[in-house]
Amino acid sequence: MASISLFVSSSNGTISCERRFPDDLTISSLKGKLELIIGTPSAFQELQLKSEEGDLVAALSDDSKPLSAYNAANGMKLHVIDKDPSHSAQQLADVSQVEKVEMKDDEYDQREDSVRAFKRRMKLGRFGDSDSGDAEATLAADKELVAKMKIGDRCRIDNPTRLGCVMFIGETKFKAGCTWVGVKLDLPLGKNNGSVNGVQYFQCDDKYGVFLRPKLVTVGDFPEEDLEDEEI
Repeated sequence: MASISLFVSSSNGTISCERRFPDDLTISSLKGKLELIIGTPSAFQELQLKSEEGDLVAALSDDSKPLSAYNAANGMKLHVIDKDPSHSAQQLADVSQVEKVEMKDDEYDQREDSVRAFKRRMKLGRFGDSDSGDAEATLAADKELVAKMKIGDRCRIDNPTRLGCVMFIGETKFKAGCTWVGVKLDLPLGKNNGSVNGVQYFQCDDKYGVFLRPKLVTVGDFPEEDLEDEEI
């Protein structure tokens, strides 16, 4: 059984990398493997095979055909068009590409024309007592959840589904007063290298680290995503 090396990319921008696939792999099975890489459910994937220069070679539209039926060759590009409506809505709300003017927290805290200053004057949110009950309930729930976790636990996070390992549990400087769980993902689908704003909370390669609230992390006997063993 021969294998083909293709450069995988996605319209949702989650990943761009080189992977190997068996040439007798059906398009249906290929979509299943791509779901683990890019997070898009196979039912919402539209696949395109492109030349090294980016020219369209074929639309991989027949799920029953093998990859070899489309004359795929080493070095070609496999592009996934994400048709998931929920992902489209998230992209419309994504402001990560907008250039931002950042201000130090202590400088912002001294401003009198800010939202924080307004909340402080009106005794709203964390500056008042009205939400203290909800805050205490959230802290209690977090404490109960993290009591069931420990460093090194295998875990799963969703939307999209990703697997990894718990590397950090506790409070952080980027948002004090609440508990965060730092996860090292099996695939480079994260946001950092275990550090935020120059503070290192755990060690991992870039794009493998992510921080989440405890309610978004499920620990269990989840297998490690070893794509090389599957010839992806």
